[in-house]
Amino acid sequence: MNEKTTVRTREMGIELRAQREEKDLTLREVARRADWSAAKVSAWENGRRISAVDAAIYLANCGTRSAERGRLLELTKPPGDLYWVRPYFDKLVDPMKSLIIQENLATTVVHHSPVAIPGILQTEDYVRSLYELSGRYTADRLKILVQARIDRQRLFDRNRPPRCVFFIHERSLHSMHDPRLMHEQLHYLVLATNLPCCSIRIVPDSARAFRVLGNSFTLMEFADHPAVAYEETYTAGLFVDDRIAVEAFYILVTRLEQAALSEGQSRQLLVRLADEYEHLKE
Repeated sequence: MNEKTTVRTREMGIELRAQREEKDLTLREVARRADWSAAKVSAWENGRRISAVDAAIYLANCGTRSAERGRLLELTKPPGDLYWVRPYFDKLVDPMKSLIIQENLATTVVHHSPVAIPGILQTEDYVRSLYELSGRYTADRLKILVQARIDRQRLFDRNRPPRCVFFIHERSLHSMHDPRLMHEQLHYLVLATNLPCCSIRIVPDSARAFRVLGNSFTLMEFADHPAVAYEETYTAGLFVDDRIAVEAFYILVTRLEQAALSEGQSRQLLVRLADEYEHLKE
């Protein structure tokens, strides 16, 4: 594919394919109904940009309902593609779904988390407590967000999961005051270190240079697409396709690799802290 794809166009491709498969239609059937070539439909489903008109025709041939069709057609609007904001408070937008799509397309995922356990490694009790402490979600929205976090962990169940590297700051290992909750969370992290695809590196408190690095970010590499970065803020998720900006994240990752404990040292620290929390909960 010669045309460069972006986070937005790849998500649209995944959504189009999902609509088609939900109606048990083959790619060639959709192409025939709209008098398109199968190659054109395949290109759209693999992330090539589709116009709003063609997307509407595609969705109509799949029998997509009006509300869902409106949500998907938003993805075809001409954006500033190199920076794509996914607001948390928009009912029609699900930033976590967008992130899950990209993580499942990736071959490598590097996550940096300065103040909390990375979302994909959070236990259900931990993520619920984290969202409740933020005080910014209704009960119904909270339930959806908690389930979305849990769904992200299916990434590890794939036949060929991406290589995942997590840089977790030491202070994150004390982010909750409930010893029972933290023991359960750290025990889960210890188990995660046994996964062949999972590498956990603790950034010690002694690495003072990283104390001012407040935002978490995820850097994703793909077999057939340029790397993408994702940043979480209080109100939105931000996908970054801009090459120069993404290179800046690689510089941060290189510095984190130099400052973080080794995998073995990190596991030893996690085991020790898990034992300490186990004694505190008694």
